[in-house]
Amino acid sequence: LKMAPILGQRLQQHTAILLLASLASLGCVLCDESDCGRRWWRRSADGLLLREAAVTPCSWSGGGSLWGELEVPSDVLGERGGQNHSDQPSTEALTITVELVRGERQIFERVEDGTPLAVDLEQVAARFAEVGRSCATSQKRTPADCSLFRPDVDHRESSEKVGQNFCAHPEAKETRAFFCRYPPRFYGHSGICNQYSQFCPFPELQRERDASRIETAVVNVDAAFFHAMEECGILQQEVWIFKVFVHWCPHCQQLMPKLYRLALQLRQHGVKTLRFGAINCATEHELCASQNWPGHPLLVARYLGPDRAIHDAIEHWVDVIKDAQLRQMLPRYALPGEFPVLKLLLEQLPEPLAPKAAWLPLFEPETDGDGGGSGACLNITALHLHHPEASEDAVGNGWADVETNFTARRRWTDAMLMLRHIFQEWIAPLGDDGNVHAFSYKQLVVVEAWVSLLASNLPPAFGIEEVLSDLQQALRSRLRLAQSKEGSRLCSDDWKTLSAPVLQKIAEVGQRDFALPSACASDTCRLWSLFHTLAAEGFQQQERRDSSAGVGPLPADAMLSTLREFVDQFFKCLYCRQHFLEQFDAGSYDLQSARQDRKEVVLYLWRLHNAVSVRIAAEHDCHATDRRWPPTSLCKLCWNSSQTDWPVLAETKKMASGSRSRAMQLKAVPNEEEVLKFLMDAFLEPDSNAVEKIEAGTTDDESSSPRSLLEDGVNAVEAVAT
Repeated sequence: LKMAPILGQRLQQHTAILLLASLASLGCVLCDESDCGRRWWRRSADGLLLREAAVTPCSWSGGGSLWGELEVPSDVLGERGGQNHSDQPSTEALTITVELVRGERQIFERVEDGTPLAVDLEQVAARFAEVGRSCATSQKRTPADCSLFRPDVDHRESSEKVGQNFCAHPEAKETRAFFCRYPPRFYGHSGICNQYSQFCPFPELQRERDASRIETAVVNVDAAFFHAMEECGILQQEVWIFKVFVHWCPHCQQLMPKLYRLALQLRQHGVKTLRFGAINCATEHELCASQNWPGHPLLVARYLGPDRAIHDAIEHWVDVIKDAQLRQMLPRYALPGEFPVLKLLLEQLPEPLAPKAAWLPLFEPETDGDGGGSGACLNITALHLHHPEASEDAVGNGWADVETNFTARRRWTDAMLMLRHIFQEWIAPLGDDGNVHAFSYKQLVVVEAWVSLLASNLPPAFGIEEVLSDLQQALRSRLRLAQSKEGSRLCSDDWKTLSAPVLQKIAEVGQRDFALPSACASDTCRLWSLFHTLAAEGFQQQERRDSSAGVGPLPADAMLSTLREFVDQFFKCLYCRQHFLEQFDAGSYDLQSARQDRKEVVLYLWRLHNAVSVRIAAEHDCHATDRRWPPTSLCKLCWNSSQTDWPVLAETKKMASGSRSRAMQLKAVPNEEEVLKFLMDAFLEPDSNAVEKIEAGTTDDESSSPRSLLEDGVNAVEAVAT
């Protein structure tokens, strides 16, 4: 069975047919290679779910029965007894030969779509949720400090303290440190101002001499301050609009200067009872989860006072903006964090509360050097300080020329940073079932599949496969225990304990092997680097038929499904998540082909990434910025001029401003074979002895060192642009 596919490639067609016929005559049941392994089977007697071994032959017949190799954990075999919910689950599993069908009797039934969610597990999920309620802590909330709201207190001291806590977050480093608190730290930083005009100090800020007004135009709010506002009656006297954000979110970063300017101008016009607050969910996770704020950025309006006109304005705001999908997704008074959304609220509020002279000019169209009014357009000249001619690239002039220095190892550095952030911050109970202290059963299923994908598809040089495999076995054990009468749970504290060895290993390997500057300015960029790396490694293992690398890569369909569910459950950027799911569920960019071939997965993610980059540039009216990637300065053979549109950009073409985009004006279609070569070089190290070289502390590419990159002129400003 193992030799047949290899022989079939080398023998003539008729010889292969004879060989397969001979094997079939011995009673073997042959199936497509991509259909074997990782499938789920349910035991008919009790509904127990078991998964096929990762590397396994297809099921076979013999003695009148159908057989298969399934993974059975030790707790299922009865080797561990008396386990309670606080015990560590078994991390051991045995691969044994199991009788699937005996004659006409189905001992095990195949779960067709490869995931236990295909089975009706409502009772399992309900029992899991019930047991999970014991995760809730009995901590009592500290009594509210109402002295924070005395008439002579301006919240400056409190806001500064909370802001410092926001920025003490371990991920608030490098460019993200500009966006972790209010007032924004990017004001006064000439480098980022040169790149993006929206981050330059605006006239009202430059003229302001009242330090307290500057510091408290937007107040940094933590859980204690938020609850004190409720308990001390502040929301009965003032209208508060909270920006719910995290500092790594690009959309949150884009909103930051606009919201701050609006808040400061209102204060400068004497507005005192319409206030703005900012809640950083990276440090205020429990508050955000308890309020059921599922993404970022959000705008949340709060008012509990007697003024009916204010209540009517907020209700009108909610009714106009929210469609059926948003009503289901977001709490009543939470809306997507788009700046134009605020105008609709301000128009409805009473004039004394929100005088039009204070805010209306901020919503009038402006123009910048690139034709956009947001100031969010890249400075093309600043992107190409080293190679000015790249400003006129036929494709991709919106990418900095410092990317010519990027190696696969540098992109892996961003992928590793993203892994750390995912395990530290993203994977946490959503609280959508009312319990912010425990994961739901569905979330546990998704986490287990995500860890399985990482264990199988990360390049060996990452050095974390072993700890990921241990974590996967622990999670799988909890999944199986959840099907028992006793049930199971995964508390947030349990997850921190289980994932601690992974984070420790990431820190160890990162300091030793990935001490390079980040190539990305945001974590969405780092997430794309991780996705591209997983896809490239999966395809490379397929090409090598390399079964020695652990469990081997997931099948294409399983990988894509895992990515989709992970984004759905744990990607906190609201816009990014919505758009990804819309495009994925619509089958855009030839998803059907990608489901069948790991090579197509590499190209599918690249197409989707291009579509997103070009669309965002068009949304900001950045007509002179072409974000197709890779640029011709990096890969001259990747693009051919054309008279027709590239279908991947169809979404941008439908936009009102899309037709004026440089990416639509300078038409080109990709040579996907060349693009594939470029992607494999960009996200994988070409030397097969890379692991040995890492362990020896040597590499052939000295240009990848921090010293040589610095000598090549890479600085923080160019990192932001990238």
